[in-house]
Amino acid sequence: MSPEVDAAVRRIEKIAIIVLFVICLLGGIFFGFITSEIKNFSGIDNLRQFQPSIPTRLYDVNGELIAELFQEKRDLVAYEELPRNLVNAFIATEDRDFYHHIGINPLAIFRAFIKNILAGKIVQGGSTITQQLAKRLFTSGARTIMRKVLEAILALQIERKFTKQEILEMYFNQIYLGHGCYGVASASKLFFDKDVRQLNVVESAILAALPSAPGRNSPLLNPRTAYRVNENILERMVDNEFLADARAVSLYREFWPVYIDSIMTEYPSKTVFSKDVDKAPFFTDYVRQILIARFGKDVVYNEGLSVYTTLNLRRQEAAEKYLVEGVRRQNEVSTRANQYYLSAVDRSLFGAYSVLQGVFSLPGVIIKNDIETQFKKKMVDELIDSVDMISLLVNAQSSNHTLSRFREAITGISSAMTVEGAMIAIEPPTGYISVMVGGREFSVNNQFNRAMQAKRQPGSAFKPFVYGTGIESGQITAVTSLPDVPIVDIDAAGESWTPANYEGGFSGMVQIHRALAKSINIISIRIYDLVGPDKIANFAGRMLNVPENRFTPSPTLALGATEVTPFEMARGFAVYANRGRDVIPFAVRYVIDRDGAELVNIEEEVGSIIAAKEKNGTIQVISEEVAFIMTSLMQNVVEHGTPYYGVRSEGRFMHPCAGKTGTTSNWTDVWFCGYTPDLSAVVWMGYDRQFMSLGKNMAAASIAAPIWGHFMREVYNGMPAPVFPQPPEGVYRVGNFYLLKGTHAGPSYADEKYKMKTVIERYMEKQGLTGE
Repeated sequence: MSPEVDAAVRRIEKIAIIVLFVICLLGGIFFGFITSEIKNFSGIDNLRQFQPSIPTRLYDVNGELIAELFQEKRDLVAYEELPRNLVNAFIATEDRDFYHHIGINPLAIFRAFIKNILAGKIVQGGSTITQQLAKRLFTSGARTIMRKVLEAILALQIERKFTKQEILEMYFNQIYLGHGCYGVASASKLFFDKDVRQLNVVESAILAALPSAPGRNSPLLNPRTAYRVNENILERMVDNEFLADARAVSLYREFWPVYIDSIMTEYPSKTVFSKDVDKAPFFTDYVRQILIARFGKDVVYNEGLSVYTTLNLRRQEAAEKYLVEGVRRQNEVSTRANQYYLSAVDRSLFGAYSVLQGVFSLPGVIIKNDIETQFKKKMVDELIDSVDMISLLVNAQSSNHTLSRFREAITGISSAMTVEGAMIAIEPPTGYISVMVGGREFSVNNQFNRAMQAKRQPGSAFKPFVYGTGIESGQITAVTSLPDVPIVDIDAAGESWTPANYEGGFSGMVQIHRALAKSINIISIRIYDLVGPDKIANFAGRMLNVPENRFTPSPTLALGATEVTPFEMARGFAVYANRGRDVIPFAVRYVIDRDGAELVNIEEEVGSIIAAKEKNGTIQVISEEVAFIMTSLMQNVVEHGTPYYGVRSEGRFMHPCAGKTGTTSNWTDVWFCGYTPDLSAVVWMGYDRQFMSLGKNMAAASIAAPIWGHFMREVYNGMPAPVFPQPPEGVYRVGNFYLLKGTHAGPSYADEKYKMKTVIERYMEKQGLTGE
């Protein structure tokens, strides 16, 4: 052999060794990667005990389902419950050799490999049903060669450990079918509103088209594409001898005209989340936040908790019925009342904004109510969703873009110009939050829970806490007389304030029980003068369970100028209803996991707190005697005062009850806060923008009180009439009213015992000067 040939051979040998080394190295790395990845999936051995994510379910106090919480909507179904047509449709579409391969299909892989090479990228997969299951359970689903190899190896392991029927059951419960649906049972309810066991052949074929392209083949998003693909899948079923050709054609032609007609009223963007029924959405969202804070998102959305709440669905439905209808009627009235006002000044912004205007050149703070704004509101409320749906169905992309920009431009305009309302009810003996309605509707743009979060001025509904302070301090009794005469107040800056009564005019000397029934503002301010702001703030803070610094030390405090939530007011009136004893409102009673183990029992926790308060003597927020006297006064309010017509005549609630109306300046907010020994309920109504008026003379007595009356009438339908407690030992009776023992029927502050403050004396007090 010549030296040249010998050198060439040595070079070839060297290259071969290097190539072999590189192949071995890469093979080793590849084998090591696959081995390490497989070790991470030892869970295959435990798939028989595998527990897929299932929704958390909320139940009311009677065990009725309220709502479900989930990120992946999944209803589990056993293999035996799957209709044969459904199984055949998926096998014909996804893996026609399913019953014959060992987890992978080499021929399908080779066919997909050739197509991917020709395309220069991955355009088709050769995955079997078993590989799809492995991808869904154990890998990220990324379309890479390494992941495909890993899925194939995992599929082989799954096939060795499980029967074909077991694999199909896991697959049908795991596969994603679009619109938020995981598993065929969930998809069956969304697309056809039926149980999976009732699916027919064509419906099964529609679902079989979704795993490969959940969006493109969706009959809701793309009905034309779904129509065409469905025909192709039925042909595949015929080719695989799962269905006769003539029957396939007949079923196809009969099904689609009817189905297209049924989905024309559905939104293309509908998902399993919007399909799901939530019977108390504001309450559900409130509980959801509590659960996430306690257990974390993953547990709440995936671990199938059973949450037993305090809500009473029968009461909830009654509250929603009457509140929503009341809001709808009032919105029509208020819209007509406000249509001639082209703009309104937001008085709540005056303070900070006026300072900024002194520094910068800023425009006035107004909201327009002109023809253009009214048109936009009409568009939002009645037209835009329908137009949006039509444009999507006809694939008008330019129109879709225009509508999206229009939506962005008018976000919030409808809610800003629509009357809102809230209602909440608490059981005084238990603390159960029995009802929670946070607004006229719960939607993407309306999730603000006004029952819990809206801080509004309660107006005269706050007066029971002013009067309660006077009773507790001994400064007044139910039969004390105070002068209803004009008052002029001067603040520290020298600004004067002259409060007036709602109906105008003055009544002279008025007894306390009549002053509260007629909601006389001047008398409330007289009580403020007698007891002082600190005592009122302390009393109201205890009753509402809020800090005392929430209450501004000003005479306007006596008229309910401090902002509070409906929940806080309901809690305060619940303390009155509970004979002055503490009330700890809560929404979740107890929670159990998917295996039946109790995770938390909040009802027991609250019970322990109440028992400890009983033991250490702090259970009474106010004395039983003060609570009894205030309850008798508020019963008199219902029978002889402002809410009589709304509660008794219009609402037709005839059982004993106590309560108080509240209407703020310019008819911005209306309230009715009332109770029986069984239930404390609060109704609020107004605009979200606090400067917008419900209309002239739109008072709580005619708006909020009837809603409360209707609701309570329905609550007590079939229930025993409420029984208020007997007078405690610490009170005695004078005529029709009760007084604390140790106080007398007076005093009447018409004489010199009550020296009326003059304008100058009030001003000197503000300046910290003595009036002597």
